[in-house]
Amino acid sequence: DVYKRQDLQGLHIFPGRINALSGAVKLPHMGWNQLQLKEDSRLLEGINSASYFYFAHSYGAIHAGDEVRATCVHGTEFVAVAEKENLFAVQFHPEKSGDAGQHVLLNFLQVAA
Repeated sequence: DVYKRQDLQGLHIFPGRINALSGAVKLPHMGWNQLQLKEDSRLLEGINSASYFYFAHSYGAIHAGDEVRATCVHGTEFVAVAEKENLFAVQFHPEKSGDAGQHVLLNFLQVAA
């Protein structure tokens, strides 16, 4: 099954590798968690650092480059938001993340306009 292969190359848009989350935590990571802001982000403009976002995943980008804008911790630290030029990636579900997620989506629409 192609989805169980560990050697898929991806698109090479963002550096790093995707790995299973590790640590003595329940997987999949399902629920609310806070972001640790690392760099300025067009997607996270105006987001309060105390905001919570909804996650549902078992894998994440553990190591990445300068494109990391925010991380999160569930067993291990993983990339939660990445930006590179006009490309954006989030690990959480903005559509399920209440007011904070709505703010992220509005920021995206403003950037896209």
